[in-house]
Amino acid sequence: MNNLLKTFCLLILASASACSLYFTLPMQAYQMSKGLEVGTPALPYYAYSKTSLEVINEEFKKAHAKVTLEDTYKYAYGKSFKGLPPDGDTGQTFKNMSTASRYLQNILKSKGVPDAEDYFMTSIDSAKDFGFTLIAAVYRPDQKLIVFDKFGASSQKTLTCEDLPYYQPYRFDCNGKPLDTVYEWAAVPNDCFDKQGHQAIMLTLTANKILEKKPKNNYWDAERRWIAGNYKSVVLDQDYMVCQALGIEKGYTQQNNVFSN
Repeated sequence: MNNLLKTFCLLILASASACSLYFTLPMQAYQMSKGLEVGTPALPYYAYSKTSLEVINEEFKKAHAKVTLEDTYKYAYGKSFKGLPPDGDTGQTFKNMSTASRYLQNILKSKGVPDAEDYFMTSIDSAKDFGFTLIAAVYRPDQKLIVFDKFGASSQKTLTCEDLPYYQPYRFDCNGKPLDTVYEWAAVPNDCFDKQGHQAIMLTLTANKILEKKPKNNYWDAERRWIAGNYKSVVLDQDYMVCQALGIEKGYTQQNNVFSN
């Protein structure tokens, strides 16, 4: 009976977390190029499809993407795209935004971005236990930050790239000086970027959006809601936008009843 009870509890925990919700979501060729236009918020639709990295790369090339998966493997990982294993794993999965930032910077350098080292991948992980992470790519010329703690506004911090909180977005410093410019962001399930192949797609989508040079100022409202604990509304709003752009009747949050519990 104890074993049965343990199994039942594990099933309940699994159903409550998006990172356990693996399912297949077909993605057509035209949706792959549309996803490129949408950017990183479309990541779940690539991750939840069984489309190979080779096919995705070819569709990106047909869409004249400035950065392809082939570019990402070559410049971020230093690997040839030819002969990759099906999952794209070359043993270079990043575990933090510091490493992800280095990969992104290498891609941008390869495309001639003169200040590539000033772009960073960041994340807000407060909903990670619920299966989601808020990711943003920012332009940040300041190497040292004096900012308020995001989760304790009265606490002031001095941060450098050696500190984990450095890899969170900051709109202003403690004196009200503008800091980060957000060029891309996405609220994504954790299982959409836990594998290197998925991470490569994310880096590729993000790099393409950075090269468009169009700031995403709507990020800051989403972050405010996320930190306040209203992450579900951010995920649902974004997924509705993505499925509208891709021409999908129901997004992954509806198809898989992500927030049904």
